[in-house]
Amino acid sequence: MAPWPGGAPFALFLSHDIDHVHDREMWRILADLNHIRRMILKGEGKRARMATARVGRAILNPKPPLRAFDAILRAEAQFGFKSTFFLLHDHYWARHGARYRLGDRVVREVVDLIVSAGCELGLHGGYYKINDTDAYRASRDVIAREFGIAPVGVRNHYLRLDGERTWRAQADAGFNYDSTFGHRDQLGPKEGRVRPFWVGAPPGCDHRGLVELPLSLMDVALFRCAGFDGEQALDAAWQAIGPVIAGGGLVTLLWHNTYFDEPEYWDWQWVYERLLERLAALNPWCATGAEIDQWWRKWQEGRAKASGQPGPPSA
Repeated sequence: MAPWPGGAPFALFLSHDIDHVHDREMWRILADLNHIRRMILKGEGKRARMATARVGRAILNPKPPLRAFDAILRAEAQFGFKSTFFLLHDHYWARHGARYRLGDRVVREVVDLIVSAGCELGLHGGYYKINDTDAYRASRDVIAREFGIAPVGVRNHYLRLDGERTWRAQADAGFNYDSTFGHRDQLGPKEGRVRPFWVGAPPGCDHRGLVELPLSLMDVALFRCAGFDGEQALDAAWQAIGPVIAGGGLVTLLWHNTYFDEPEYWDWQWVYERLLERLAALNPWCATGAEIDQWWRKWQEGRAKASGQPGPPSA
């Protein structure tokens, strides 16, 4: 069991994938309409009506883009928490591509808001080239050029992961940690992984590659795939992360900015805020992905030295 900083009983990694920024954006509206079609075919009339109302509001009265980020940061700051936001860089004219451009003035305002709150900016790796070192490096360079921040962490869009091939490409592109390992459609940690672990090192290499920060729970899996809502969703979410807390592990939450400040999806934000409230009462160590990565490397290096074994280099 890892002795977390300050003697905390477990660690907490709050994260947000920025898939969308604008309400009135063609590709997002088309994706929402396709989702409504699928819900109707499945007989989910109530959810389809709610989603249709949301599309109508987005077209006729789109919300200011920064309001969702304000809501996230206010909720976290209430407990002294900070989080990591993964910024998507991928093809714009593509089905699973980006829904905004990094040169957009509003995106710069979003990034300024995130950084001024003491939060971290990471890369949301593109859907189409998950094993391409050059693609990761290009995305990292674009973010560094646009915002003056070279991200050290990555999580792939749709949680796309091809095991060691993906991790090796990310490590070769200069990333220190990944947080893609998790379920898209199930609750709880994948393969029972509740603590960081090493990935992506070539055979025979004298260092450990990337640190993987495994995902514990994603909002889409809870509300869309499992179909929970309201109090039921809160209870299911708490049960899903319970074993991670009990094992003194790393609770990693993924809540998309898309579903904050949304009257139609009010319970997505409400459950997140209630989870923060419950977690704060247990006094975890809450840190950004970069901080967790740095601490884990140093702790592993200390363990290796104590045992007389060669350890990974400090970040």
